[in-house]
Amino acid sequence: MELKIHTVDDLIDCVNEYGILPFWDESFSAYAMSAVNFMKLWVLREKAVNSLKVAYGKYANKKMTFVSLDVFPHLAALRRDGYDFDSLSDEGRAPRREIEIMSAVGEVPTPSYELGKKLEMKGYDGAVTSLQNKTYLCVTFKKSSMGSAMLNRPEDVFGYDFVRSKYGLSAEQNAQEIIKLAKGLQFFDEKTRAKILSSAV
Repeated sequence: MELKIHTVDDLIDCVNEYGILPFWDESFSAYAMSAVNFMKLWVLREKAVNSLKVAYGKYANKKMTFVSLDVFPHLAALRRDGYDFDSLSDEGRAPRREIEIMSAVGEVPTPSYELGKKLEMKGYDGAVTSLQNKTYLCVTFKKSSMGSAMLNRPEDVFGYDFVRSKYGLSAEQNAQEIIKLAKGLQFFDEKTRAKILSSAV
């Protein structure tokens, strides 16, 4: 792919251009478009995520993926099928591990590694991945601590009204909006595209 990424602004521009952009993949990713070495790209990733101009988490193919802010509310409404996590839990549809993690995250960004040690939970990594896939969690980074992933509720990062602004649309409408806005979808295989464009709860 064309080497477009030299600066943090370039990375943010690429996320906005493609809508959905994996961080690392040999074919289609920020890494594939980077004109800087991997360590510099690692730093640019943290700056882009902490700018709060993009969302970041395991949103595609269980890999860390950037999502533009015009796509994210549609993705959240679609993946959650209109459920906030408390409603999902109240209806008995949330696994116990995920309930424990969401209760522990709270409103303050929580270091993922430290939370895993604290909870001593079997299957912790899988549960965190599932919560990101459902868009109930996103990732930011601890300032001055390279690579320290912080777990957050997207509502606490981007605002309750913004994250849930597309709940009123049908699943089909949200899927169609994602297709329209996220030209990066064309670079995923058919199976992955189908998962991206379907409910995760």
